[in-house]
Amino acid sequence: MKRILLTNFHPHQDGGGGHARYIRTILESELRKDFEFGVAAPEGSGVWATAGALGAPAFACPFPGHITEVPQMFGAMRRFEQIYREWRPDLIHLNGSRDQNIVVLWKATRGRRVPCVRTHHAVRNIPDNAYNRWAYRTMVQGHVYVGHSARNISWADGSLRVPNARVIPNGVDVGFWRPGAKDAAFLAKYGVRSSDFVFGSHAGMGAHKRTDLFLRGAALARKRGGRSFKILLRGNEREIAASARLARELGLDNLVYVQYERDPRGYLSLIDVGFLLSESIEAISFAARELMAMGKPLISSNYAGLVENVDDRLNGRLVEVGDAEGVAEAIEWFLGLDAAALAEMSRNARLKAERVFSALNQVRDLRRFYAHVLGLSTSSV
Repeated sequence: MKRILLTNFHPHQDGGGGHARYIRTILESELRKDFEFGVAAPEGSGVWATAGALGAPAFACPFPGHITEVPQMFGAMRRFEQIYREWRPDLIHLNGSRDQNIVVLWKATRGRRVPCVRTHHAVRNIPDNAYNRWAYRTMVQGHVYVGHSARNISWADGSLRVPNARVIPNGVDVGFWRPGAKDAAFLAKYGVRSSDFVFGSHAGMGAHKRTDLFLRGAALARKRGGRSFKILLRGNEREIAASARLARELGLDNLVYVQYERDPRGYLSLIDVGFLLSESIEAISFAARELMAMGKPLISSNYAGLVENVDDRLNGRLVEVGDAEGVAEAIEWFLGLDAAALAEMSRNARLKAERVFSALNQVRDLRRFYAHVLGLSTSSV
């Protein structure tokens, strides 16, 4: 059985975001019947812990990348050589620029010929320069983009185009993320009534997610009257404090904040309509697809691959990037739906997830991609 080493540079215990979900999807899938997987990630990180919890070899390895961390980079390359000698992977699957740089430099300095593939989780243009042409075209043997729009934007004029590239959309476990009634325990925990209309997100509160824009749109909608509603947001203490300050400035007193829940489905059950308003970086969003799999229609910005999630007025609403008035109009539109119309939107969101976002599709295409790079016939895996 061929061995595949998954790498990830995120050092934080609760970090990794979409990278962590991506690696978990692989480790929980039937790909493990065809390949043996290991993980190299910073010790104590969320991805490192996930590997151990799921019974995959977890190798502690830092992936420094800042210009001030050159000595640490040499140390990381020495550590990676130790991992290679111990486990002898047949393929290395990279999941970020920092781990790619360490592995590429390791291959070059140690003369290793093990093939590498890279998943591009974010929308970023790669400068077309000598180093990148060498690293991305020579040292990495295949590239995965998680959405068509993300790939097209990343390949804009003047940017480096990489060879052997495939679009393999991210999928979610539609059996795990499924519709259900509002959880009574979480209603009580967060002071929400079953009759409250709740907009919410669990994509985090990074600056590019633009939760602040939703608050500005919500403030506009509130000023015009109409049905009351609540807003649920997930973040860390610092993010919540900043959001609460903005809410007070806008006169909003209808926010519910969540810091961490081991199983997010409990608090997500309280949401009637999800939202994600990213304006950069976001390639596709696991969080958006998880919400839709739970039957939550979505208010989404039209940035990059996010447009592949929502069909406007069928299973959600698409708004222009940065348009607070557009957000307000979408909020008012959902609040104006009757129960039957909202239920139909919910069914359509779930149906889109089942047909398009299922992790089974992602796993099938990754199996074919691994086989292609390793020179295997698809019938042998």
